[in-house]
Amino acid sequence: MFTVHNAMKKQKNTGETKIVTPQNIRVTKVADKKTLRIIAFCCAILAFLLYANTLGHEYTVDDGTVIENNKITKKGISAIPEIFSTSYRKGFWDRNEGLYRPLSVAMFAIEWELAPKNPWPGHLMNVILFALTVYLLFMLLASIFKEYSLFVPIFAAILFAIHPIHTEVVANIKSRDEILCLLFVILTFKWLHDYLQNKNIVLLILSAIAFFMAYLSKESAITIVGVIPFFIWFFSKASIPQNVKISSLYFGVTGVYLLLRYQILGEMRGSAEIQLINNSILGASSGMDQFGTAMAIMGKYLYLLIIPHPLVFDYSYNQIPVVSIASAGALISLIIYGALAFYAVKGVAKKDAIAFGIIFFAITVSLVSNVLFLIESTMAERFIYMPSIGFCIAIAVLISKTFKLSASQDLTALKTQIISKPILLTLVVVLFAGYSVKTIARNNDWENNLKLLAADVKSSPNSARIRYAYGSALLIEKALKEENTNVKNGYLDRSIAELQKGVAILPSYGEAWYHLGLAYKERGNAGAAVPAFEQARGYKDFKEADFYISSGLAYGLTGKFDLAIHDFTRAIEIDPSNPEAYNNKGLYFSEKGTIDSAMIFLDKAIAMKPEFHQAIYNKGNTFAKANNFPAAIQQYNKALELKPGYTDAVLNLGNCYAAMQDYKNALIYYRKVEEADPGNHKVIYNIGITYKFLGDEANAALYMDKAAKLQGAK
Repeated sequence: MFTVHNAMKKQKNTGETKIVTPQNIRVTKVADKKTLRIIAFCCAILAFLLYANTLGHEYTVDDGTVIENNKITKKGISAIPEIFSTSYRKGFWDRNEGLYRPLSVAMFAIEWELAPKNPWPGHLMNVILFALTVYLLFMLLASIFKEYSLFVPIFAAILFAIHPIHTEVVANIKSRDEILCLLFVILTFKWLHDYLQNKNIVLLILSAIAFFMAYLSKESAITIVGVIPFFIWFFSKASIPQNVKISSLYFGVTGVYLLLRYQILGEMRGSAEIQLINNSILGASSGMDQFGTAMAIMGKYLYLLIIPHPLVFDYSYNQIPVVSIASAGALISLIIYGALAFYAVKGVAKKDAIAFGIIFFAITVSLVSNVLFLIESTMAERFIYMPSIGFCIAIAVLISKTFKLSASQDLTALKTQIISKPILLTLVVVLFAGYSVKTIARNNDWENNLKLLAADVKSSPNSARIRYAYGSALLIEKALKEENTNVKNGYLDRSIAELQKGVAILPSYGEAWYHLGLAYKERGNAGAAVPAFEQARGYKDFKEADFYISSGLAYGLTGKFDLAIHDFTRAIEIDPSNPEAYNNKGLYFSEKGTIDSAMIFLDKAIAMKPEFHQAIYNKGNTFAKANNFPAAIQQYNKALELKPGYTDAVLNLGNCYAAMQDYKNALIYYRKVEEADPGNHKVIYNIGITYKFLGDEANAALYMDKAAKLQGAK
């Protein structure tokens, strides 16, 4: 399609009418819809391919709070009404964080219904929705930038698609809220622009509906009500009164959403307290330092948009320390943002597209900037997912103007122009190749928790949360599941090292102290575990039975039986149906020699969990302490039925027979333990003693010598 401008006009200075020749005609070739759709489809395919390597990834970081460990989401499709009538993470905790994002959680519930415990559908949907977002972004930009080179929408859409800073959003299933919100925001603008062109009221209604859907995806859509009047001004000929009238529709949608949100949550902002671990700016000693740190962070956002390295999923305390307003980072950022603001203000009257990009970025980033007010996070790469659209627009238009690309939207002409400008061609190739490689590489880090944490602990070494998260992952995902003692101890040592660094960065980090205590206990260092647990409870009031069970075990291992029993009692108060708590309370009553009390709690544990071989084993030990060896033998045999090869039970069977002076049977069981664990110096010693009682001095001496060597080797 060609648009012909001023094909005929009068030349009044001569008084004659002159026909303008074809050579004088300014012709702008506008790409047809089919061509635009093909380009948009190619951009979307590029986006999909860049993130295809996330499809086999596991659940990571916050996925557990809204999917894997969320009791509402795991109900599946039947939970959708509940999802739309409760707060964002209601199925994970009771904390009112003031978030209402039902759309993404409803999708997670459907995906769980179709494929429980399988992250593949979630990753696939994220990649598809991201590719669709890129498709729609190009179509929107092609629509509003018809007077520019086709380079502008193509470059901006591809830059958005390949930018590595979006890896957190696409690779982390939980960030579906970000993807959906922006997708509906783009539809909001696309249908609004179409309405402004042809005044079809249906398009305006569709735009309003899309805007409401953006709100149901994430609250940050509220910033768009500030962008819409600028969008109408920059990309239409609507008068100011018309602008106000149209914009008021979106304010009305906002009012409806806020009313719905208030009815469901009962409050607007949420009652969750901002914590230092989440936002290090809270540690600033003055308002000026808060502002200075916030501005330094805003500068870092710009830096990452240009040089996206290194990327990390967490910037909490104390990776970004508090700085003064007079610091270099804060001052440079202030100067840059001041210059951008000056340019944007001047550009409004001229309807300068770069100015629009700056305005879009500034408004959409405002809520998460920590400049207007403190939020729950210091910074996050996902926070500039939507604002980056403004950056992509501004950069695309800037490059187009710098290299004086013509307004022609002919693909062949564009290709010729770019090839004829080697600097531009080099810039595009290097930028696109570099960003694409970085995106694919960063996606690999998101494969699972351990891989992500192992990468990010290097990039964000001063983050207490990453140290805690990595140490905890090594402990829970590896050490506690490992049966090989040497391998397990290796994981525990690495876990302890990371958790120690975490509490060194933030000494009041109760959760980190808790897991440090647990790691020490598992490593067999109960003496270090006890003070770690005491530090943990000094900084946090734990409501989990598991904490008191772990702490009680540490007390028990150090001989502090009364404190151990106290913690197990607290665990039972929190969770009366927890057989572990009853078993361990019975165990340490037994250690105290309070046999009757021990039996009461061990029997309760077994009644709750008949296959509980440890409780049955402990009951055997309690009978043995009371010198009731036949009853003890009976319990050990029950434990062995439930867990064949349970060497502790086999060893104690030997001890019981030895105590009853039945040395032949004692030797049989001791030899079974020796077969299973040849390096066990205790059982080797017992075999030697048993041979001595049987009068076999040669074997007695052989095994006693062997036991001494094993003991010395240890």
